[in-house]
Amino acid sequence: MEGFSIRTAPKSQKRSGSGTQIILGLAFLTSISRPARSSTRSTGVLIPLYTHPTDGSWSEVVRVHASHPLVPIIAVINPSNGPGGSQNPEYLTGVRNLQNAGVTTLGYVYTNYGERSKSSVESEVSAYKRWYSVNGIMIDEMSNTQGFESYYSALNGHVKSLGMTHTVGNPGTVVPASFKGTLDCLVIYENSGLPPISELQRYRGHAAPNSAYISYGVPTLDTAFERASAAYVRWLYITDASLPNPYDTLTSYFSAEVATLDNGTSTTASREPRNPDRTLKHHGRNQRLAELEPRASRRRRFVSTGLTT
Repeated sequence: MEGFSIRTAPKSQKRSGSGTQIILGLAFLTSISRPARSSTRSTGVLIPLYTHPTDGSWSEVVRVHASHPLVPIIAVINPSNGPGGSQNPEYLTGVRNLQNAGVTTLGYVYTNYGERSKSSVESEVSAYKRWYSVNGIMIDEMSNTQGFESYYSALNGHVKSLGMTHTVGNPGTVVPASFKGTLDCLVIYENSGLPPISELQRYRGHAAPNSAYISYGVPTLDTAFERASAAYVRWLYITDASLPNPYDTLTSYFSAEVATLDNGTSTTASREPRNPDRTLKHHGRNQRLAELEPRASRRRRFVSTGLTT
């Protein structure tokens, strides 16, 4: 399941999470550092923050992180399905505010399952560094087909050569063992609803330091599940927002989600609940978000503001 962007996936690239492929010890080439003040590993929150910097969601992330500084937070920004054609001053200010608050920022790029030219992706990576000085890059629409390992390793190398330190790949499902070490962290589950703990347990002992899951369309936060799942992944994000775009708003229970991961002593914050009339849309467990809304439609939706989610 890929859903950081919304594109139509080539059928040859669609993979079921129930297959025999597994992630085996993906090397943490450069450990994704956290702004936490603790010497022990803490599961953090990986937010597809595809909102506008001035709509209140970015400041909410800053506020909640200030209340729970022991919980690491990564925010993925996405000005226009990538960095856009020029620097956006509002994004620049927003990124600086996040970083000053201790939030790690990543810029969004997509690879179309390895079909985009490496030079095109690298150009966008360079633009993120030049315009926004983000801490790293989130690579969406990542292929999980053998033969693309060198493609992603090269992108990882390009990111690091520019002085950025973090790479996250989003295949949205399991990948072959040959992808070991291509990127720092992989999103191994992205879908509506919560992943079965048994699925996350498959990676215990070797993937937890560098794996993540993202669940959307979850109307209420199950804190017991969140705590249990945190034992098996390094990063997670659960949101009550649902299709056609679960990332155009911050989850209404963001404060509680972060507080649940806080093993230290800090204050908690609250937020008004989301509109109760929002309906939960269920889809097949391994159905990709890309199949549900084409990128072109999404672009038209935000063309007037330049906001892409």
